[in-house]
Parts: sequence; C-alpha cells; structure tokens
Amino acid sequence: MWRNYVICLLVGLLIATSLSSLVLLRQSQATQADLTSFRQRAVAAEATRSSLQQQVDQRTSISTPGGNAIVSTNGTPGTQPAGNAIVSPNGTPTPAAVAVAPAAPIATQPVARAPVPTLAVTSNDPPVLQQIEAQVVGLRGLQPKETVALQMLDQASLQRMYIDRFNQDYLPSERESDQKLLATIGLVGPNESVLQILQDVLQEQILGVYSQDDKTMYLLASSGPFGPSEKDTFAQEYDHALQDQYFDLATLAPKHPDNDDRSLAVQAVTQGDATLIQRLWAQENLSSDELSQLGQNSGSSKLFSAPLFLREQLLFPYADGFNFVRQIYQTSGYGAVDDVFRDPPQSTAQILHIDKYRNHVAPVAVDLPDLSQGPLGDGWREINSNVFGELDFRLILAQLTDTTTGVRAASGWSGDRWELLEKDGHTALVSKSVWDSDADAKLFLQTFGQAMQNRYFGAHVEESSDTRQALTAGQAATEFRRDGSTVVAVIAFDRPTAESIADAVS
Repeated sequence: MWRNYVICLLVGLLIATSLSSLVLLRQSQATQADLTSFRQRAVAAEATRSSLQQQVDQRTSISTPGGNAIVSTNGTPGTQPAGNAIVSPNGTPTPAAVAVAPAAPIATQPVARAPVPTLAVTSNDPPVLQQIEAQVVGLRGLQPKETVALQMLDQASLQRMYIDRFNQDYLPSERESDQKLLATIGLVGPNESVLQILQDVLQEQILGVYSQDDKTMYLLASSGPFGPSEKDTFAQEYDHALQDQYFDLATLAPKHPDNDDRSLAVQAVTQGDATLIQRLWAQENLSSDELSQLGQNSGSSKLFSAPLFLREQLLFPYADGFNFVRQIYQTSGYGAVDDVFRDPPQSTAQILHIDKYRNHVAPVAVDLPDLSQGPLGDGWREINSNVFGELDFRLILAQLTDTTTGVRAASGWSGDRWELLEKDGHTALVSKSVWDSDADAKLFLQTFGQAMQNRYFGAHVEESSDTRQALTAGQAATEFRRDGSTVVAVIAFDRPTAESIADAVS
C-alpha cells in the first residue's frame, strides 16, 4: 500500500500546480467552465495510459490544496485562484474572497477566538514572517510553546533535502509492497514504476516545508520580498508547526503504520486544518490585488498523468480533509477542531461521511491468518498486510470502472484486511472485508467482479452471481466469495491457487 507518509510528503505539490486549481475549482460552481477544462485535461492524460482510466472525479465536495511542501511546475511560486469566502463560526464571512463550498454557509453561535498578539512572535524570523506567525496564532488559537527554527535554502539544497528524506522514509519493503500490490490489482501497468511516478512528481520546484522530524521550517531563499504565494505558504506551514507542538504529529500519524486507512484519516485532519488556516489567513490578510495573483502561474503537473488511484490519494487529505475540518469549524469553531486532534477519525469512511465520526461509528476490526505459515504449503512469503479502507476500495473501483460506480459500491464499507503473498516470484492478494449490510456486500462483490472483467477482458467467467465472482485468464485467476455481509476476494496467478487461498480464509 502506498504509505501515508509518502502521500503527506508529496501532496504539497497541489498548491502551486494546475492540480491545485483542479481541486479548488471542484468547490466553486461559479467556475464550472474552468473545471470542465481541467477535467478534460485529466481525461486526456489518463487516455495515454489505458482506456479503463478515462474517468475524472466529479466530486463536488469542497477542498483547497495545500500541504507539507509547496511547489510549482514552471519554477515560479505556487498560486491558487480566488472564489467564495469561508464563513467563520459566527456566520460572518471573512473579508476576502477565497474558494470554499458552493452550499450556503453554516451559521452557528459565536465561538471565542484567541486574540492576535500585539507583539510579534519571538523568533529570529524576518519581520514579515513574525507578523504571519502572530496572525496564524490569532486565527488558530494555539500559542506557540517554542520558537520554530527556520532555515532558508536555495532551490538545489531544498530539493536535495526533500528527495533525501523521501528516499530515507520510503522503505525498500514498502516500495516492494506498493509496486506489487498495485500491479496485482491492475492499477499500474507491467512497465510502470510506482517509485518513478512519485519521483517524477517530486522533481517539481519546492517552495517550503515544515519538518516534524527536526521541528524546522525550510523555505526557499529569495533575493526579493515575500510575495502572496510565499506568505500563504508560510501561514499553512506554520500551522503544521503549531499542530506538532500541541498534538505530536509523529504519534498521530506514524510514518510506517499498521493501518494505512486510519493513518490517512489522521492526515486528512492535519492537512485539512492547515488548508483551512491557509484560506482564513489569505482572506483576512491579502489585498484584492494579492488574491488575484493567486492562481495566475499554475502550469501542468506530472500528477495529471499519474494513475487515478495515486492521484486521488494525493488529493484526498486536502480535498476531503478540508471539507471535514471546515464542517467541524463552521459548526463549533477551533475548539472542536482541537477535540478532533485529541480523538481523531479511525477510518477514511469517517472523513467521507462525517456523521460516522460524530456518531462514533468505528470500523470493524478484521483479522487474516498469516497464510505463508502452513495453510498453503511450503514456499510462501508474506510481503505485507494492511487495511484498504473505504477510500482505497472507492479508488480501485473508480479506476477500473468509473468514479460514480466506485463511490456507490464502496460506500457501505465497514472494515477490511488484506494480505499480499508471493511464491516463486508470483504474487497473490487476498482481502477480507465486512460491509454495513448484505446488500452493500452484494453490490461490492458485483462491482469488484465487473472491475476484474474490465481488467482481464475476454477472460473465462467461471461464475458471476450474487455470492461468487470468478474469472480465469491466461496467467491470472480471481475468486471472490460473499457470505452475508462478508466478502473474501483473491487475485492469484492460477485457478487452484486462487481457490486454495479463498478456502483457507473462508
């Protein structure tokens, strides 16, 4: 599974590339024509990969981009377009126009906000950064516990630091697991490298990043004054520093989690909060002319040509995460957002369906035996075991069918576990999932079966029913079985192996 730390590391690319405009424009009905244009570009890029990947997400959930790193494809500071004003918890729009939801604002009781300090935050930062720090503190309501170290680096040094940390934290075992998992499902082609796709995106220019490893803010050195994009970037990254001081980001979302879905849900909270602060800060502190400069220099990004699964994983913390945090903030203010950090969502399903979080609908724990130890015989090796979650199932089905179908078929997710195995250089994947109802499990089974028929076009259909979906292709076989609200799905390299794994799990 693509590690959540890698997603967090890369997703900052969205703020300055044309992907930032795509995410932001998804929220604004006033810019529907531009959104259509961006979608057409994404569809065209997907067509170069596979006819099965010509679907672009039609989501209307609100989101704005942002992240731990800020980049631009054309070597200029990142930018974002303007839109509608975010509404504060007391129902009053903040001054400037910045994109949020097309729906009407949520008016609530006034929520006390920490006063903006009259003195600049104590630090060795340039005065303009001290001012932004104080403004962010006032908006977020978290007084800094300590000074955040700042290092200004030239582009080459910043890029090198970023790439080195990516290579250090993306472990060889994770690279192997991600590559073989996505290839087994059919989300990357036989000649595509997940690592290369991520490294290609990393080559785009970085403007800044807060590192929770050494508690340091790294910014791109510039001979000129800080412009609107640099200021907007710093505001967001400083919020990450405050989050880290109060909630310990490394503990909240470990780099190498045993539950990727839960970790990604936490990333959605941290990135959603930082994106909200970025928007609120811009509305209150940038002039109309400065706001108009946000979004003028967005170019094309290699993210457009990435597989849908990877691309939408990048978008999720900033699109759906922002939507989730915005709803909490507009209902109850930043005190309630702090409570979310103390009691974070346990699954992406709780991010996608906020009522599941509010009603404490926790995911079901699903166990799988280590099939490499006996049940299948000798010669087997477990590569990895983890959790897909609703988001991953949604994106798998969306890439192999279409977005609407994927969203609908994954919406009844309740819990799962998957295991990736290997024998004699051949991989096999088994997942066991639990659904909210028998009907939800039936829909998922049928949709996943159709996805495999799309992938293995022309394969022999062993069975296609409400309780079993099974295909046999030249060098692959699938065995999907449903028992009530539980679905066992196996993708293997031949029919006997697929059935043996399904029997061992069932």
